[in-house]
Amino acid sequence: MIEYRERRILSYGENDTIRYMLKKTFYFDKEASGVLTQDDEVTVINYSYMAALLTVNDLMPSAVGLVNIALGSFFSNLTDPFLRVKVRDLFFDGIFLNCVGEASALSLVCGKIKADKQPNMRLADDGNGFYFSMFNHLNTTEIGPFDMVRGTEDIQELGHIVAYSGAASMKHWGDPYCGQINGSDGSIFPPLNQIVPERIYTFEPEICRSLYVNLVGERNIFNISTYLYEIDESALASKLANPNNKCFCKKNWSANHDGCLLMGLLNLGPCKGAPAIASLPHFYLGSEELLEYFDGGISPDKEKHKSFVYLDATTGVVLKGVQRLQFNIELRNMKAVPQLENVQTGVFPMLWIEEGAEIPADLRQELQQAHTLLGYVEAIRWAILGLAIIVCVASAWCVSRSGGMSLCARQHNSVSFILTPGHHFDGNKGQ
Repeated sequence: MIEYRERRILSYGENDTIRYMLKKTFYFDKEASGVLTQDDEVTVINYSYMAALLTVNDLMPSAVGLVNIALGSFFSNLTDPFLRVKVRDLFFDGIFLNCVGEASALSLVCGKIKADKQPNMRLADDGNGFYFSMFNHLNTTEIGPFDMVRGTEDIQELGHIVAYSGAASMKHWGDPYCGQINGSDGSIFPPLNQIVPERIYTFEPEICRSLYVNLVGERNIFNISTYLYEIDESALASKLANPNNKCFCKKNWSANHDGCLLMGLLNLGPCKGAPAIASLPHFYLGSEELLEYFDGGISPDKEKHKSFVYLDATTGVVLKGVQRLQFNIELRNMKAVPQLENVQTGVFPMLWIEEGAEIPADLRQELQQAHTLLGYVEAIRWAILGLAIIVCVASAWCVSRSGGMSLCARQHNSVSFILTPGHHFDGNKGQ
């Protein structure tokens, strides 16, 4: 898919800030897909089905069987926890979920969806059900507003997000540290020629938190010297590896679980109000235990699955960057549910999203020209300074060779107190 981003400016605020909305629009990329089409059928985890059962199981385990019967009417061909669906329906057009039936539990399920106004659920025109899709709601809505520092007063604050949706912190986690809004929206950063930070942040509304990448070192890309930053395992580390991450654990999980997940996982329950789990693609930088769940098909690769950014030191411009996130759900064994009684409990991937950008060739050329011009300016500055030093030294040498202050004797309106041999000064002698 191709993603387009568009900012809509709302206003200019106090403290050198600008407020804007962000619109993300996704299109099927026919050229990049090759022989694949939107009408190809894929098999994916049935997220809506699993989310409903997991929520009910956590709140009232005894009602799981009853709800599962109702979900048999809600979904068509519900023989297992997977969907066989066309790509266009999964991503854009939507998968129809039926709400017509006599089961009281079905009415409760549909009523809950309608009351929650879940963005990925679109009410059918006849009101008899919903359409579930991954990206259609993103194409029709904006996110925000963002309050960003413009950097006109302090260039080092350029791009810093100070508030989102009117809030200066994310309350979902119930903790000041995890609720911090740090960094930019990933499209702009302050220049690095004064201070090269060991870590830079981007704020990600989709997961209700800021993520960071760590400095790797200087690299040359497109014949431009840059600083390379890459995501580090500490960003999504377990609380044992990074105690600061303990506030990302889901509170009140159960009586025998503290809500903290394995290395490389982030529980999005507090953020999304639904049982979703974030990770890096193919569980890169995650626990080996996550990989043991699969017989094959999951193979983390640093070059394919890391997030990174190349920043121009002088301007802070992103020359190339990629952010990758995978969204998963727990596939849980439930003896009261025929579709789940034989599955093994584990974290199962739904999809992973790669958002990348690379500076276009024309802007790359302009940036190179700007660097060349700045190089000339810098050379001229040092040349002028060097010339000034040479002139000062030469002037001092000339003064010393001409007898110090002898030039002062030539001033007819001044009195010289320097007496040369053979002369004396008589203050009482008349004119």
